[in-house]
Amino acid sequence: MSEMQPHPQALFTELDDGTGVLLHLETKFYFTLNPTAVLVWKSLGDGASTEAIAGKLTAAFRVERDVAERDVTAILAEMLSGGLVLQKQG
Repeated sequence: MSEMQPHPQALFTELDDGTGVLLHLETKFYFTLNPTAVLVWKSLGDGASTEAIAGKLTAAFRVERDVAERDVTAILAEMLSGGLVLQKQG
């Protein structure tokens, strides 16, 4: 999957329990994020590559690297279909 970046019209709020909420200002849809998706979203905001995000998941949740890579790919695919992320240009 090509590298992604957060959509500028998606607002993120992290909740005390480690989950989060994204509101897409253009569509007015909101999305709930589990702790794994929160880590992915915050890492995208920091400019991390999908490979680097998988490494963070491996460390944070003590999962195998291949599982983390599949999770990142699945989460980004869902975020892309919801219009929450954009493919990086150039």
